[in-house]
Amino acid sequence: MLSLTGYRLVLWTGASEMRLSFNGLSGLVCNEIKEDPFLYGTIYAFFNQKRTQVKLLAWDVDGFAIYYKRLARGSFGKPVYDSSVKMMVLEKKDLLLMLEGVEIRYRKRYSRSPIRQVS
Repeated sequence: MLSLTGYRLVLWTGASEMRLSFNGLSGLVCNEIKEDPFLYGTIYAFFNQKRTQVKLLAWDVDGFAIYYKRLARGSFGKPVYDSSVKMMVLEKKDLLLMLEGVEIRYRKRYSRSPIRQVS
């Protein structure tokens, strides 16, 4: 399993060409996201148009690493975001929920009710 602990997670909100590899995705980071892909500590997430495939690009100490996942059925969840932005920073839990197929926009956090003492 991929460990996302300690990383800044950036989501490219547009559709990506899944034929892109290390050079193509790092070029997308440079030219469109306007960040340096060679900085350690950031993982970039790219989804295809149908949201059935995802690629995660990260700079490791000595080179790029790509994590690629393709779903057999269904699609990945999609967070709520402003359509005018091209990228957004995600929290670790949101990316993990997306990779599990959970729709983040419908996620609701319930408050805990106090525990009642039985007399």
